[in-house]
Amino acid sequence: MKWISIVVSLILALPTVKAQTAAPVAFDYRRDFKAIVEKTQDRSSEWYYQKLLIRFLNNDSSLTRGETLALMIGFTENPHYKPLDIMEKETEIFELSKAAEFQEVINKSRVLFQTVPLSMLALRETSIAYFRLSKKDSGQYFAALNDRMMEAMIYSGKGKKPETAFFSLGLADGEYFIPNIGYEIEKKDTEWSKAGDFMEVIDAVNDQAAKTRFYFVIQHAKLKIDDDRANEMSNKKKKATKKKSPKDKNEKPVDEKPQPGP
Repeated sequence: MKWISIVVSLILALPTVKAQTAAPVAFDYRRDFKAIVEKTQDRSSEWYYQKLLIRFLNNDSSLTRGETLALMIGFTENPHYKPLDIMEKETEIFELSKAAEFQEVINKSRVLFQTVPLSMLALRETSIAYFRLSKKDSGQYFAALNDRMMEAMIYSGKGKKPETAFFSLGLADGEYFIPNIGYEIEKKDTEWSKAGDFMEVIDAVNDQAAKTRFYFVIQHAKLKIDDDRANEMSNKKKKATKKKSPKDKNEKPVDEKPQPGP
């Protein structure tokens, strides 16, 4: 069933995308990421995250690929942007989809969308689920949102070199992206670019046996994971310190063994 509306030939060729008025020319991750983040947090900006999100969820036909990319970048500042947690929930949804538990896919995705509206996998699997349940309008709606994220990734770079890697919001979005452009994954790995950005690297092959290596930049996701782990470790240390501190000078710590008598 064809539900992805992106023209495959456009994706396979991966041409240089012409500049749009609402987005930077030839997006460069190292140069543009922080500047776009700042604009998405500015209430007076046309790229303010909440403004873009409303247009995205309304499937606004005037929303450009550059604006959708800005929306995805803006979500990296959202407190609910927790890449490992999101990937875990996406895996649960994918397993339900494989098991043909389509109503459960919809139920699980609905909960996820309350805090994570920009999950490529959940959008795709929800679309499939609605189509399988003969709810065409809902299927088309979620397919359109998935398409927008796909197109924003294509807009972000050519993907065939680390310097022009695709922007990937999620840790595994590259793995969802590849099948949608007619390739199969042969091998996946990670590496650092010369600029110091963390990348997912996927070797893929199409039905003509043509092999291509694709690069997806996930530096922002890695930094978020590192920050969360650091905060988690700090909280654990604080809790451990509190447990070791006796409430009273004459009170023995709870873990202190009784000393033998004389």
